[in-house]
Amino acid sequence: MVTTDRRSGDRERIWGDRFGIEMGQYGQGSPGNRLTMANPWPRQDFNPPLPLGLPALALGQLFVNPRMTDPSLLPSPINPADDPLEDPLAKVRAQFDRAPYPRIPLDLLPAETHTYWHDFRTAYYRRNQKIANTEGRLMLDVGCGSGYGVLSMALANPGARIVGVDLSPASVDLAQKRLEHHGLGDRVEFHALAMEELSQLGMEFDYINCDELLYLQPDPADGLAAMKAVLKPDGIIRSNLHSLYQRFDYFKAQSLAHLIGLMDDNPGELEMGILTELMESLKDTTLLKMRIWDSEKMQNEQRVMMNLLFQRDRGFTIPQLFDYIDRSGLEFISMTDWQSWEVTDLFKDPENMPISIAFGLSEAPISDQLHFFDLIRSNHRLLDFWCGHPDAAQPWTALSDWEPEDWHQSRAALHPQLDTPEFAADLKNVVLKGTDLKLDQHLSLKWGWESVSSAIALGLLPLLEGMKTFTELADSLQQLRPVDPVTLEPIARSEVEAALRYLLSELGQAGYLLVELT
Repeated sequence: MVTTDRRSGDRERIWGDRFGIEMGQYGQGSPGNRLTMANPWPRQDFNPPLPLGLPALALGQLFVNPRMTDPSLLPSPINPADDPLEDPLAKVRAQFDRAPYPRIPLDLLPAETHTYWHDFRTAYYRRNQKIANTEGRLMLDVGCGSGYGVLSMALANPGARIVGVDLSPASVDLAQKRLEHHGLGDRVEFHALAMEELSQLGMEFDYINCDELLYLQPDPADGLAAMKAVLKPDGIIRSNLHSLYQRFDYFKAQSLAHLIGLMDDNPGELEMGILTELMESLKDTTLLKMRIWDSEKMQNEQRVMMNLLFQRDRGFTIPQLFDYIDRSGLEFISMTDWQSWEVTDLFKDPENMPISIAFGLSEAPISDQLHFFDLIRSNHRLLDFWCGHPDAAQPWTALSDWEPEDWHQSRAALHPQLDTPEFAADLKNVVLKGTDLKLDQHLSLKWGWESVSSAIALGLLPLLEGMKTFTELADSLQQLRPVDPVTLEPIARSEVEAALRYLLSELGQAGYLLVELT
């Protein structure tokens, strides 16, 4: 066990306690120094002339210690053994008390993409294809950390009240200071509570955000059930799990840190220093180093702590995610970044994929489609999803499948995160100059359109005034562009409506517009 002082002998204690080694002061050895076993097993007369550098010590001992070949003795962050601690989250609490997460300056405002995912209207529309109002809504951020997520929720949801909870009192204190700094202290409240204690709040919530926490729970299904217990009947939960496949190499690195004793206690500067020295000393062609280590980026303490020395970090698969949702009595709504999970994007020619695969995927449940994608691409660090009470969703049809008569009964609005003075000024300027509208400069979605032509952008102008019906938008577009610029012939109403349907369908399905039936 590593003691709390940080004197030079601590490095010897880490390695000595872990491997049963007697050694001189770390880092002051010479080629003549030797390692000796404090309690050698039979047939282990091992005294090679090794330098006392960290890599030599680790590799030398690993090769001669038969206990290290027994997988049952190696702690695994992926499939952890029963935690002997009375409170299995004690180390997590200690880690975040020491360094609240995320470590973002108090005065920094979140980007528009961050507020997009924290906007209740994004999730509500995805489930119900209806445009919601945030005024008077009650929202909860579970595992609020240093309050950056609560700040995003407060900015993204005008008129809503936000409650933040975290098991780390130090994090809660910093979160309160962050919101007060931005003048939002009157719309938020914070409590030092664990997830299983949510019922103590005595409230029910329209929206619950649980970001970067569920994968730390002993059983994620219990965490989801705790949130379900305080969720309103039509409420929505957003949460996520670390992906086993995308982060597999980081979990290997965490197992390595466990193996050499760096996570026996709460990791600090000493443990980060040892791990950094180890990784820097490895050959650049070492596979693990190639996949996880960037010398420049790993100068960031938070990056090291949250990836390589993260207590109780675990990875999960799509089938596990659906199992947790099912066992908690909730219903899957959608992945939050749904367009980036499109199975057809995996294929060179989606129209000509193997027939058996195309048929199988078309008949497969959404859980199997997502699992298929994750096994092949594995590019999502987080399995980020929305869920809610069963049978709470309103039936709806994808915009691409609407009939012309459906469009005549519809209305549209800009997504609230696009409804800004900057976007309005840019849109007007684009229309006047005939240049492209750079959508990604205002709302950069992973799958979104980088830009649209001025001819398409023309149809968005009326939306700067607020929500408009399809008929109002068609009337406006016909007035703004009455004739064909090539033939100078009047543009038929049917052509105007076809162009408008394309615009609303494409930008609506991408998430830039909200389109609903009246």
